[in-house]
Amino acid sequence: MLFTTLGGKLAAAGKDGLYQTWMMEENENIQSAGKTFGERLIADEFQRVIQETKDDTKDVLTNLFHLHLVSYVKDNAAWYLINSVITPDQATQITATFDHLCRVIGADALPLIDSFKISDEMLSAPIGRDWVGFNDGDNKGELDGF
Repeated sequence: MLFTTLGGKLAAAGKDGLYQTWMMEENENIQSAGKTFGERLIADEFQRVIQETKDDTKDVLTNLFHLHLVSYVKDNAAWYLINSVITPDQATQITATFDHLCRVIGADALPLIDSFKISDEMLSAPIGRDWVGFNDGDNKGELDGF
């Protein structure tokens, strides 16, 4: 729906009006289209990985994928409602499904986090550990000594 509408508006603008339409009139929709396209690529790849998974992680990945998709609809519920893609009752159900999936995935949260093997150094910026020392002088963006 978004891509069809946007394509029609850009085509109607023609060569002479393309810049004005792209930059001044449809920029928000173009940004949304780009983000939506990226989300589609993520969803396709996520689904492919799940289909190729043969071990116990398949159930966890499926729940994470479902949560990702539900989160996207939840975050963009206004657009879906305005464009009659979902009903108000379905929007309410999305929130309930999101809450349920968070509870389900919550049981696996710590093992999931640990599986990334992210060190404390990776989780915090040097400025967060010692903001006074970090700002003591011009470090030219370097992190040496932190």
